[in-house]
Amino acid sequence: MNFKTGLTALLLSLPLLANAGAREELMALEASKTNSSADATAITASTIPVPAPASLMALPDGRRANMKDYAVVLFMQAHCQYSAKFDPLLKGWADEHAIKVYPYTLDGGGDISFPTPMIPRKSDLKSPIADEIVTFFGNGLPIATPTAFMVNVNTLKAYPLTQGVMDIPALESRMASLIQADMDNVDPKTLPPMPASAQVTPQ
Repeated sequence: MNFKTGLTALLLSLPLLANAGAREELMALEASKTNSSADATAITASTIPVPAPASLMALPDGRRANMKDYAVVLFMQAHCQYSAKFDPLLKGWADEHAIKVYPYTLDGGGDISFPTPMIPRKSDLKSPIADEIVTFFGNGLPIATPTAFMVNVNTLKAYPLTQGVMDIPALESRMASLIQADMDNVDPKTLPPMPASAQVTPQ
C-alpha cells in the first residue's frame, strides 16, 4: 500500500508539475516577446531619421530665434582685401550656427571662403544697375564690399547687417538685435545705422 500510495501521489502530482513547467515556459516566452519588442522598437527608432536640432540664438530680450528662419546676403569681391579678411570670419560663424550665406560678387570672382558666388543680374538690360544691387543698396547705402544683410527667409525682409570688416562678437550682437527687431515687426528704416567701418572697398 505504501508503494501504491506513493505511486498514486506521484501520478496525481505530475499534472501539477507539468502545469508548473508549462507556466514557466509561457513566462519565458512572454519575457522574450517583451525583449524582442524592445529590440524591435530600438531598431525601428534607430532607423527613423532624426531632424537636426534647431540652431537657436539668444536675443537681448531673452527670446530665442531659430537661425533656419534667417540668412545672410553678402556682397564681396575677389580683389577686395577686406572681403578676403571678413569672409572667412563670416563663413566660420555662419557654419557654426547653421546660417545660410548667399554670396554675390561685384567683380565676377570668388575667394577662398566663397569660391563660386552668384553674380548680380539685370532683368532689364537697359538698367545701369543689377536687380540685387537695387534691392539691397537702394536705400542709399553706399555700394562697397564687404557688405552683408540679414534676411528673414519667410518674409524676405532685409536688414543691413554690416558694411566693412566687423569682428564676430559685434556681428553676432548686431544680428541678434536685427532678429529681435524683425520678430517685433520693426521697420528696417527706423533702426539705428549699422556700425561704421573704414575697412571697405567702395565701388
